[in-house]
Amino acid sequence: MSSFITAVDLSFPPAERVGAEVEYFHYLPHEKQYVVNVYFIGPHPEPETIDRVLRECLALAAAHDGRFNIHASAYLLPQAGADKDGRQEVQPYKMGHFLCFDAALRQIGVRRYGKKHFEQKWVITDVTAAGTGDNETYLDRPVHPLHDSYLPDEGESTDATEDMRVQVLEWVWYGYYTAAAILRWIDEGAAEGGGFDHGWIKAYATAVFEKKRAAEATWPQETDCDRLDNAFGRLNEQGVCALQWAGNTISEGMESVSDAINDEGVPEGRYQGFCFFHSQDIDRALGDEGLMLAFGPVDSDEDEDAVRIGRLVCEALQREGLRTQWNGTADQRIALPQLRWQRRTPA
Repeated sequence: MSSFITAVDLSFPPAERVGAEVEYFHYLPHEKQYVVNVYFIGPHPEPETIDRVLRECLALAAAHDGRFNIHASAYLLPQAGADKDGRQEVQPYKMGHFLCFDAALRQIGVRRYGKKHFEQKWVITDVTAAGTGDNETYLDRPVHPLHDSYLPDEGESTDATEDMRVQVLEWVWYGYYTAAAILRWIDEGAAEGGGFDHGWIKAYATAVFEKKRAAEATWPQETDCDRLDNAFGRLNEQGVCALQWAGNTISEGMESVSDAINDEGVPEGRYQGFCFFHSQDIDRALGDEGLMLAFGPVDSDEDEDAVRIGRLVCEALQREGLRTQWNGTADQRIALPQLRWQRRTPA
């Protein structure tokens, strides 16, 4: 195997019972993911057998280490010990779909490539991740809001509908937009020929709003997102351009900072530094993984200037009661490890 791949020694009785061989490996620390490859020997097994063996092997792998996602694939070899370079992939699911264990959902399911939700899923119960300190049953784990697989009624299953479904989930749970605005954007997208099932998406959005309103009723009067707003407001007053949901990546966040600093009407020298987080940071915060903030100086490449801005950011956050975690260098983003993403839908 490649030097980036580490094989893991683990027994897989479900595969052994049908005479199959298993590769189990990970890419840590380069990529936080495990892989289970099951090699069936001889004649092509029935799809039901392939599916059952893959699911049972994934459950065992998740029991070994449930901290990370696990991807499963099935292959056919002509005989035991044959060169795996000549393997033939066998697919018990629809084209473009695969079986995986989702560490956030704590579930095994069939997912379409590039999509977040499971089209078929199996909840794993009483599975512990040996050696990781993870001894909770998967059934009791909270479901990540953006991985919610609730579907109101059978709609037209298309890529456009699925893409819009995920977009609606983000709009609602991120918490920056009113319900009226989101429903209007759905109508506008349909009128512009968006290709999604309009009625189904409207019903789905209504159901997601109802679910979020029920969650909001259990939140404290002042949430961490309220405290974050206060800290960012103070930073902007102090000359730090503090942006929320600044694109989807670090590079897009930097572009947003540049646009804000150079916006017409902003006096030259108004900002001495910046900080921001992007959509992927919000996704992790919604999964109770805390929030990460990028930061830096304006018009300077000096580490000492970056560190100065980092300290200002930490001070503003701590003043609002938000615990920060940072090593004090320009090389590491500032973490808010205990921040809970609870942003109420604006009226």
